[in-house]
Amino acid sequence: MFGCTGCGLCCRHIEKIVELKDYNLGNGVCKHLDTITNNCMIYDSRPNICKVDKMFDIEYHKKFSKEEFYIKNAEVCNSLQAMHKVDKSYRVEIKE
Repeated sequence: MFGCTGCGLCCRHIEKIVELKDYNLGNGVCKHLDTITNNCMIYDSRPNICKVDKMFDIEYHKKFSKEEFYIKNAEVCNSLQAMHKVDKSYRVEIKE
């Protein structure tokens, strides 16, 4: 399972994700993100695009190994966190 650390930044940057256009508040933030807790308010029924492991099974297994896919996702997470100066304790550990 992908090691999400719950920083919420992926949910604050959905503007380029076509599948989430109806979820965008207009500023790139998902309308279902509780911006105080960083929790998804529809977590159990969230779209597949929001589920790293599910998307691997549906689509990305054709292009990457699971390890490669996790590394790519972790690199994006960590890049967003660095850009927003999030405490390094939230970084996703990349095991290569």
